[in-house]
Amino acid sequence: MELKTKIKSILATRPLQQAAFVYVGALINGGSLFLLNVILARGLSKELFGIFSLSVLVLSTVAEMSDFGLNAGLLRFAPYYISTNQENKLKQILKIIWQWRVSLAIILTVGCIVLAHPLSLYLFKQPEVTIYLMYTSLGIGGVILLGFLATWLQAKQRFFYGASLQSLKGFLRLLIVVILYLFHVRNLFVYLSVYIFVPWLLFIFNFHVFPAGFRKQKADDEVKEKVHSQLAKFSFWLTVSSLTTILASKTDQVMISRYLGLEEVAVFTVAYQLIQFFPLIYNSISSVLVPKASSLKTKQELKAVLKRAFLWVSVVAVVVGVFVFPSQYFIPLFYGVKYVSAMPVYLILAYSLLLNVMVIPFSIAISMFNKTILTAISGIIQIVLNIAGSMVFIPLYGIMGVPLTFALSMVFQVIWNVAWATYLFKTKEIIIE
Repeated sequence: MELKTKIKSILATRPLQQAAFVYVGALINGGSLFLLNVILARGLSKELFGIFSLSVLVLSTVAEMSDFGLNAGLLRFAPYYISTNQENKLKQILKIIWQWRVSLAIILTVGCIVLAHPLSLYLFKQPEVTIYLMYTSLGIGGVILLGFLATWLQAKQRFFYGASLQSLKGFLRLLIVVILYLFHVRNLFVYLSVYIFVPWLLFIFNFHVFPAGFRKQKADDEVKEKVHSQLAKFSFWLTVSSLTTILASKTDQVMISRYLGLEEVAVFTVAYQLIQFFPLIYNSISSVLVPKASSLKTKQELKAVLKRAFLWVSVVAVVVGVFVFPSQYFIPLFYGVKYVSAMPVYLILAYSLLLNVMVIPFSIAISMFNKTILTAISGIIQIVLNIAGSMVFIPLYGIMGVPLTFALSMVFQVIWNVAWATYLFKTKEIIIE
């Protein structure tokens, strides 16, 4: 009876309710993307679906690599400035990050178009992908700027708006793809166009959520120098971490393409698409906890919040874990029997990701102490593990070598984050100013 009461009290916490709401929005977006991939996987050949997967991989990777810790910097400092009514600093940091995001969007779009052929030829060893990579590059700016807008909503703790935007992005993509499919359109460029231009449209129509006149905001040299210093101290190592983590997470499809070919890329993509329901849990919980933790001023307050968070995160992980094994049968149900080989790949990936959910409070603690250098070092080690593991396990076990490497990487992340978070709480203090 006492356990039942405890679980009810955990489920009744406001952060968990907010995380659940954010998860619903992310789930609609992820579910739409899942169904979109189901339609294309069934309607296209394995080779064409493999090309689509690699094109989207490059788009998402370049957009993620463009962050350079900027969105995380906004999310780290903006809630504090909001809670302390420092409007001048708030607008100044928003303007600085906006200028960087726009510049990077332009540079990376042009760069990706120029480098499309070398990437196809030397990285993927699939030269026929070149023209698709060049075209997909047009969507980089839309993904970057919509992500910036979503981060601002998160910093403002406007979870309803952010979740609605996520839902709409997925729903629009799916709706247009379904209509095209029903009209027997099978042109890959048309489907890539849907993926590219929906984020652009959503960003343009929702730009009004930013503070009026923030792009014209001016600050004296002292304020500007302090804001730049805060971003640099927090974001430099986070940038290194982001780049290494992204590279580590994207090595899977690259290594499969090099060792096993486009058809196995398609098989892995199917398994990977299904596990996207699990990272959505991680992102939803983090999107609620990070701005709340960032607004705190003492180590004691942070410890209390994260301790409560660990309790309800554990409950979530256990509940989700129950459904992992039966959920593998969605693969042949949705994608067809030609993708049955993706089922064991999916199982290992899914169970490994539950470890990642459990470690959320510890990873947030490291960021709140501004020790992003630890996250960077972790990312470097992770990419070494992923590349070395893939080189060893893929030749031995084929495509199953990829999820085995992924599981090894997740175990390392748990040990690293728990150990360092514990150490920081015992020896360090939170520093904002």
